[in-house]
Amino acid sequence: MHIWGDGASLSATERWDEAHARYVAQDGRLHAVITWIAGSRSDAEAADARRVAGRSRGPLDGVLVGIKDNIDVAGIRTSAGASFLAHNTAAEDASVVRLLREQGAVVHAKLNMAELAWGATTQNATYGSCRNPWNLDCIPGGSSGGSGAAIAAGYCDLALGTDTGASVRVPSALNGVVGLRPSLGTASLHGILPTAPSQDTVGTMARRAVDAAVLTEAVVRYDRADPYSVPTDGDRATSRIGKPLDGLTVGIARRFFFDDVDGGVGEVIETFLGWLAGEGTVTGRVTDFGAAEAHEHWTRIVQCEGAAFHRDRLTSRPGDFSPDVRGRLAEGLDVPATDLVRSLQFRTHYRRHLSVLFDDLDLIVSPVVSTDVPKVGGQDSRAQTLALGRITYPWALHEGPSLSLPIGFHPRSGNPVGVSLTARRFDEATLFQVATAYQAATDWHTRRPVIPPS
Repeated sequence: MHIWGDGASLSATERWDEAHARYVAQDGRLHAVITWIAGSRSDAEAADARRVAGRSRGPLDGVLVGIKDNIDVAGIRTSAGASFLAHNTAAEDASVVRLLREQGAVVHAKLNMAELAWGATTQNATYGSCRNPWNLDCIPGGSSGGSGAAIAAGYCDLALGTDTGASVRVPSALNGVVGLRPSLGTASLHGILPTAPSQDTVGTMARRAVDAAVLTEAVVRYDRADPYSVPTDGDRATSRIGKPLDGLTVGIARRFFFDDVDGGVGEVIETFLGWLAGEGTVTGRVTDFGAAEAHEHWTRIVQCEGAAFHRDRLTSRPGDFSPDVRGRLAEGLDVPATDLVRSLQFRTHYRRHLSVLFDDLDLIVSPVVSTDVPKVGGQDSRAQTLALGRITYPWALHEGPSLSLPIGFHPRSGNPVGVSLTARRFDEATLFQVATAYQAATDWHTRRPVIPPS
């Protein structure tokens, strides 16, 4: 199983050169990259030498992997999209980056993001407002907007993002790529600037679902250095690829999730649901599990954890933060302890309810976002973030995996549309079973945006 996709006939060095040429020609308008790692070309050359010598390290050897800029890469700046971290050089690789390097991956770019991962638009005032490769007047989503845009634009084969509430799945949907929020605790957070540690995950992104599955297997590892890390007893992410879907029980989360869905987005999702039924899946019932209340409690937990992490700077140097991010973090300083406890209790019962629901379901399908891809709306992203995350945050309170799968383009705007697939805890394998089967039957994921040069 190789994951070189369209570049399978090229050497790693040739693909590095092509990706760099695209970056030079386009990123003045796209702003998907914060730091291009020029020295990584030698890593591509080393991968080519191993291949010639028959010493390949596996399917990731020589693959170009972009890294969201809140994840440490040794010797390279980790800005996390914040102006006050512009000179923050990482002393060592994050655990997930170390795993990638051990398997021969070429880590070649640090990718743009919303400031401190607080926002779903990636309109970053310090490092450039990232745009959507399919329409430069539109946002790429966030907070891993640079990761989604860089894959769509051809800068990377694969990318890592982080997802606290929506930050991998929303940019994946808006940029037409595959993005996984894995089961909580399965990929190490060591060496990653936290947003809200009890909700943070490292997500994998790619054009093809099979590639995202291989990348997921590469970074899912128990890590004693991460206090939030947990061992997984689930099947490998690639283990069910190629198996038929007949007999899978699929729930469609229509209540709340389909409220106010844009007509064009809804049309594309209904076509996908028809394909699923045609594959022999069985429709199961999705009872109310409290999704409408999840946003309130997710927000409270995340704001409190974020405020706790940034408390000293918020009180001593508030001007270091953009007004939007400062406002959201500061709200966490004023939350009564009893309200936080109430939200933590809600999360516990909510997860239990979902666990019982998945006793009878293999998969739950819902939209990723309810709107078409939004136009750029200025630096203050709070309103757009609220709209984009409304139906994604409920799955962030779940302990299991959620995947955004590109399923076509809006019939009127032509923008990408994604669908959300969610499974029980540690069952990433079922998500990739469905996603790869769909991509084998369709060609949406093979289309590429055309970006005018800068």
